[in-house]
Amino acid sequence: MLRLIFWLLFIVTGTWLKAQQADLTSFIDRYKEIAVEEMHRTGIPASIKLAQAILESSAGNSKLATKSNNFFGIKCGPEWDGPTYYKKDDDVDHRGRLIPSCFRVFNTPESSYIAHSAFLTNPNKAYRYGWLFNLDKRDYKSWAWGLKESGYATNPKYAVLLIDLIERYELYSYDYYDPRPLLASTNATPREKPKVLFKHRPIERKNLRTTTGRHRPIEKVTIIDGIVRNNGLDMAYAHAGETPLIIAEKYGRSLKNILAYNEKLTSNDQELGQAERVYFHKKKRAYRGSRKYHNVQPGETMYQISQIYGIKLAKLYTRNRMYPGSEPMAGEPIKLRGMVKSKDRPKVRKVPQVYVQTKQSSRKENKAKEKVNAQSMHVVKRGETLYAIAGMYEQTVEDLLKRNELSTNLIKPGQILYID
Repeated sequence: MLRLIFWLLFIVTGTWLKAQQADLTSFIDRYKEIAVEEMHRTGIPASIKLAQAILESSAGNSKLATKSNNFFGIKCGPEWDGPTYYKKDDDVDHRGRLIPSCFRVFNTPESSYIAHSAFLTNPNKAYRYGWLFNLDKRDYKSWAWGLKESGYATNPKYAVLLIDLIERYELYSYDYYDPRPLLASTNATPREKPKVLFKHRPIERKNLRTTTGRHRPIEKVTIIDGIVRNNGLDMAYAHAGETPLIIAEKYGRSLKNILAYNEKLTSNDQELGQAERVYFHKKKRAYRGSRKYHNVQPGETMYQISQIYGIKLAKLYTRNRMYPGSEPMAGEPIKLRGMVKSKDRPKVRKVPQVYVQTKQSSRKENKAKEKVNAQSMHVVKRGETLYAIAGMYEQTVEDLLKRNELSTNLIKPGQILYID
């Protein structure tokens, strides 16, 4: 009996997988022509457009796709005055709760393909996506990573998912197609797949342990020039040796804001490290993406973690019940939103104390000033008289009366008397 159930499940699963594969193949065949046409018209790789359509619309089967012909998850935006459709996505209210997002409604699926091109080529969004069009249109890996880093989607695996679809279904072959009229596609003879000539460098992979103890592959992306989006904020990657002043001039941003919003940047000529993140807006109180924890890497600091996710450093310390200035041990989970329980607070490592001579001297000077200030005034205690206080500081009663503008010798506890 068990064997019979097993075989039935095996047959049903196999049938379902074949049907899903057929749906995907049919979806690609239907929309490959417009993807190629849009590639030659705008420069967006056909492989990227097809992969995004499959991923964003579940190959045309998502509710958003069936109800509004929106295959790319394009939201309304202030410039849209057409029909709309609302569903919960990633927009939240001031309390961090999901609220319905506004999406555009299109007459046909093909209209959403054209709107996707218009969205990425919009001059008002050039600061986010403009640099992508300097990439080779056959370099789908760089395009995939670039879309993710530019903030097109909040899913941290977005680039990996796009690359997987492109390679699994050989969508990269459409990047080599020549354009031809769409109306001819139904009657013309099938195209032969062109020979793929573009060579992709292998992507480095490393295993990171998640909070559940499982390992998952993460693909590294090379440094990107241009303003990108992270946690809903504009930011840029620095090259080794660049300074906040250079970054400000390079991207036309306020140097004052750069120094204010990046807690460890203290001077305009401070040298930055390779691929160090520099934010142009105030960082958020919490991470808005899907990830809830960050697994600390050896030598990683709380500031570096705060820069990775665009979270205020002080808030990150508070959420994890850690003292400011302390650093977590490697392997510890750092909570990115919400508050960690006291028993689960991250273990900290010993941080060597670094003393700066100029700061030490300034502290000594401050203490000396406090001592002088403490000696220049006296707080009256219960039972004290003006005569006794004058003798204590080798003053005369007349001097104290004059200095404190008193008309009588009567004083009361808590009263402040200026001595000199």
